[in-house]
Amino acid sequence: MDNVLNITREQLDALREIGNIGSGNAASALAQFLNRKIDMSVPNASIMDLNDIPMIVGGPNTPLLGIFLKIMGEISGRFLLLIPESTSIKILKTLMPGFEINSLTKMGEMESSCMREIGNILAGAFLNALSVLTQTPMLNSLPSLNFDYAGAMIDNVVADMTAVSDKVLMMETSFIEEQEDMRIHIFILPAPDSLKLLLQKIGVAE
Repeated sequence: MDNVLNITREQLDALREIGNIGSGNAASALAQFLNRKIDMSVPNASIMDLNDIPMIVGGPNTPLLGIFLKIMGEISGRFLLLIPESTSIKILKTLMPGFEINSLTKMGEMESSCMREIGNILAGAFLNALSVLTQTPMLNSLPSLNFDYAGAMIDNVVADMTAVSDKVLMMETSFIEEQEDMRIHIFILPAPDSLKLLLQKIGVAE
């Protein structure tokens, strides 16, 4: 599976299902952390151009908070959380009573630390579920955080991946809190050299 374009529909369906389980685990962890009911969109698994990712979250000029972690172990890759600015501010107001800022450009270290913890919780919950399913230990790095336009952010995060291929297998879902319309987008981008092993672990390798 050196070329992600060779992946079959059966394999995409299997990846979508493990994405569903991992995302469900992460949504439960987020609901508990925020003490709110969190719904989850139907996960998607597809092959796409890396440059198309910003279009899923509103376009390249959409301001976003990005939380990025590396997936480490036999199966490696990237775990991305892309959070609209309005959702980030609502989360901070939920977790930090008295929080009054209306722009993430004014976010301090305490606020940044709080959002990094969101990344840790979601990545840990998702990867724990995948580790159980694949019987393969997976760890995440410490999260890094950036506030920028979606296009510039994705360019920076996946620059090293484009050296291997301009196409990527993406597992994506969104978490939605309807009362305040809070949305969080999760992207799992397995490294190309890990894809074959991942498919073997879930029993759909060719």
